[in-house]
Amino acid sequence: IMEWVSIGKLSGFPEGKMKKVSVNGKDLLVANISGKFYSIDDICTHEECSLADGFLGGDVVTCPCHLAQFNVKTGEVVQNPATGDKIADEQTFKVKVENDEVFVEL
Repeated sequence: IMEWVSIGKLSGFPEGKMKKVSVNGKDLLVANISGKFYSIDDICTHEECSLADGFLGGDVVTCPCHLAQFNVKTGEVVQNPATGDKIADEQTFKVKVENDEVFVEL
């Protein structure tokens, strides 16, 4: 059963930024792009690296370890890692804002 879980206040997610949140033992990346929220699994599908430690350019997050890139809106691989490995897309999660609070669906 899917449920909405609070991950914090709206003010904690500034526009153009991303951050890692841990919910029920799962690490998620949450990004605020032009006032819309998106969430994907925080762990790169290539190796155990946190995508939140990388950088966000537009709607693409670049992994700090081997420069793999993912679209944070769709979870799709934009660029495979520098190692040349083919990697899987990231799982996506729905995000909503209600009364100045941000929720993710798990």
